[in-house]
Amino acid sequence: MVRIQRCTVRFSNSCGVERSTEVEAASVFEAACRGWAKFKSSDETFDESYRTDEFIIEVHEAPKTYKVNLEKLLRWLDERRRGPADGLHRKRLRKLLDANLNE
Repeated sequence: MVRIQRCTVRFSNSCGVERSTEVEAASVFEAACRGWAKFKSSDETFDESYRTDEFIIEVHEAPKTYKVNLEKLLRWLDERRRGPADGLHRKRLRKLLDANLNE
């Protein structure tokens, strides 16, 4: 069973202003995707979220912080190495990000 955890996803814009949002996710990459989808859905953070190099993921229940490189996240979403369940998970996350482009 996958454990869903509350996370804070943040990044700094080109002026050094930190942006953050709260999400629930089962993995660090899922948290990055969900956070980026939220940033993309906001007029205030849409453009600057594309200019960041990384998202910082802070897991609340087990206090840990991770850095997710945007380029590596996009490569991971496009990989097709593991079984069908993993492929569906990646496809769902890619769809989450793509859906915000059409809003």
